[in-house]
Amino acid sequence: MRFTWLDLKESGERWDLALEQFPDAPYSLLYGWRRVYEEGLRLPTYYLLAEGPREVVGVCPLVLMKGFGPGRPDYFISLPYQTRSGLWAVNPEAREGMLRAVGQLAGERRVGTVELRELDHQEAAGDVPLNREHVEMVLELPGDWKTYERQIGPRVRQMRRARSLGLTVRQGRDEKLLADFYRVFSLRMRELLFPVYPRSFFRKILEVFPGRSGLVLVYKGDRPLAGMLRLEFRDTVSAPYVAALQGAQEEYPNQLLYFEAIRQAWEGGFRFFNFCRSQVDSGTYRFKRQWQARPQPLQYSYPRVRPGRPVLSVEQARQSLTYRLAEQVWPRLPLSWTQWLGGRIIRRLVIA
Repeated sequence: MRFTWLDLKESGERWDLALEQFPDAPYSLLYGWRRVYEEGLRLPTYYLLAEGPREVVGVCPLVLMKGFGPGRPDYFISLPYQTRSGLWAVNPEAREGMLRAVGQLAGERRVGTVELRELDHQEAAGDVPLNREHVEMVLELPGDWKTYERQIGPRVRQMRRARSLGLTVRQGRDEKLLADFYRVFSLRMRELLFPVYPRSFFRKILEVFPGRSGLVLVYKGDRPLAGMLRLEFRDTVSAPYVAALQGAQEEYPNQLLYFEAIRQAWEGGFRFFNFCRSQVDSGTYRFKRQWQARPQPLQYSYPRVRPGRPVLSVEQARQSLTYRLAEQVWPRLPLSWTQWLGGRIIRRLVIA
């Protein structure tokens, strides 16, 4: 078995062809994401290909992220800002060999922690630390749309109320829509005390995946109230980046946004609508359950961790002094400041 770290000049054709062996592989495994990280966020990437005598037997994408402060170790994550990605192998032997290759590279690069974001049924050694605080929320699209509307009756009434208040939906991929989406997304991230991605991240996604990605926005007049960046892969439409303005809740822009996105996925013949990641019993978890989405357990495993350091989690981050200070300061900053600062902080935020 041969293990190869692909050069940045690699076209990715072999990689994407190999994904056909993994029917559960998510959109984030597509090789184009390497360009998104490298060019949209300036984060180094390492893509591992495992090859047997006749075919590719495994893939594992990694992004190198630097921790905050002096003396903090670097991280290999597969992949940051995604629900899941991880290491994919056709058999345990290939997986074990790939883990050794990842560990060797981590040692050479002095990387302290390796995080693999995977479904909970992926194999992990018994002594490997795990984080199971997240689930992936997936809706199996209905055979009959009218039946589905009856199942989500309250959401349908809210959607109709939104339309009666003059809210409209626009879709596309142009720079004006991207600017409006980014404004809504930035405002909502400021409300949530979360650093926002740079606009270049979203622009690069649209550039790299022209046939798979698009923007859906809800407006009242010319004012954007909610937005979604959607991605298509195989039989699934995913919504990894979504935001709605807190102050417009009573006009139900989020309900109109999701209703239209789900209906279009159904009309397009897709089988699943992926709401992506949520913490169990969180507000977003309950919201997604209202659309009949079902949780799929996730496990984030750590085959390499720095001795004496606990595995990071969102709950731990919320208890930190840094988070408590952010609660006081971040919402008061001008939006342009949070956009500028967020684009720099997010490159080091390993829990994102």
